[in-house]
Amino acid sequence: MRKYFLHVFVLGTIFGSLFYNFYPKSFWLVFVLSFLFLILGIFRTHKIYFLISIGFFVCGNVIIRGTSAFPKPYLPELEDQKITIVGQVVAEPDIRENNTRLIIQAEKIIDRNRWEKLNEKMIVVTPSYPEIEIGQKLKISGKIQIPQNFENDNGIEFNYINYLAKDRIYSQIYYPQVRRNLENKDDFKNSLLKKYSIGIAKYIFRVKKVFLEKIQRIIPSPEAELLGGILLGTKRSLGKELENNFRKTGLIHIIVLSGYNVTIIAEAIFRFFSFLPKGVATFLGVISVLVFMVMVGSGATVVRATIMTLLALTARITGRTYNVSRALFFAGAIMVFQNPMILVYDPSFQLSFLATLGIVYLGKPVEKILKFVPKKFELREIMAATLSTQFSVLPLLMKMTGELSIVAPIVNVLTLQVIPITMLLGFVSGLIGFINEFLGMYAGFFPYLFLKYILLVVNFFAGFEFATIAF
Repeated sequence: MRKYFLHVFVLGTIFGSLFYNFYPKSFWLVFVLSFLFLILGIFRTHKIYFLISIGFFVCGNVIIRGTSAFPKPYLPELEDQKITIVGQVVAEPDIRENNTRLIIQAEKIIDRNRWEKLNEKMIVVTPSYPEIEIGQKLKISGKIQIPQNFENDNGIEFNYINYLAKDRIYSQIYYPQVRRNLENKDDFKNSLLKKYSIGIAKYIFRVKKVFLEKIQRIIPSPEAELLGGILLGTKRSLGKELENNFRKTGLIHIIVLSGYNVTIIAEAIFRFFSFLPKGVATFLGVISVLVFMVMVGSGATVVRATIMTLLALTARITGRTYNVSRALFFAGAIMVFQNPMILVYDPSFQLSFLATLGIVYLGKPVEKILKFVPKKFELREIMAATLSTQFSVLPLLMKMTGELSIVAPIVNVLTLQVIPITMLLGFVSGLIGFINEFLGMYAGFFPYLFLKYILLVVNFFAGFEFATIAF
């Protein structure tokens, strides 16, 4: 029975997520069914009844988890009203070309007639300057608006409302009056975990900012921005045209920090600490991977890859066999259990899961078909991984975007081979730039050549009229 527990947990989590999103009041029925199958298992002594009972129990707990984690928000009820809110910046500011988007944990409303406590998030759009950091307390005065769904260029609607709701964001304010640097008089009331986690995150993002600034000084633009995207998932400075070219050629995943990038970085981290005693190396490796996860924003793709990396490390330490498919489903189930909305409303989670699933189950069969491709430079393996990934995510991508990239397989094969060495050289040159910018410029020449090559390939293939087909 124990060997089937993972299957039951995964299925229970999936159905729990679906029930929560479409039938949120069904948890009583689910628990009743769990109890009935438990009784059947006791009287008929058959394992299948116990497994079904556990599955329904997991399903019910996922529904309860969603209900408790996503209470009914208050701010949307104040739509189009001008209010004053005190809140804290709880995520890295998203600096764009013309503005900055902040995620604010709203704590209280201050008005002439009321003073109310809050516990929900919102988006606040402000000018790019002066800069605002994570952890800052702000006093915000503006008009509450509710996010709206929108359509892309091909007429495909994106459910933006529920995409934000999965992160407990239900309202937004555009260009409000902002008073910064409020004293955190109530901080002692917050949990120590929240206080110190935000403090640590603030320090991590400062290091990230300085590192990116050093890269921009030693490597010219837009290659520097591309390196920032590959290493840390910061695509904000690439510009719309170049970002659109990456999307056309099916290479957008390398600048939004896919699981592929995370795996490369995690492996490099553990190799770096390999000269230390095993226990020390493991501890430092795990901490470094977790710090990196926070630094790049803890998106669904990064979290999934991090969980799988840590599971692989655990298997290596304990001497057990690492099963990639089991690790994938376990990581996915844990994430869905923690946030039941991501299964239905988070495209990043869906695409990341399907892409990894494609590599696991289609990679070897596709590699056998590609016998005519030489193994030199791992060309056959890269092409097989690329094609299996494309096949697995293709239906969902077409549904989401309404278009198909014809050149994606070719572009991925031509560029993915140089990504690991580009990341390594780029990281090393950034570290040298910390010590001495003059030496950093010499070191930055080598990653610059690879970055230039990637941009040439992307811009060349994006220039073809048949690069993408709209449906």
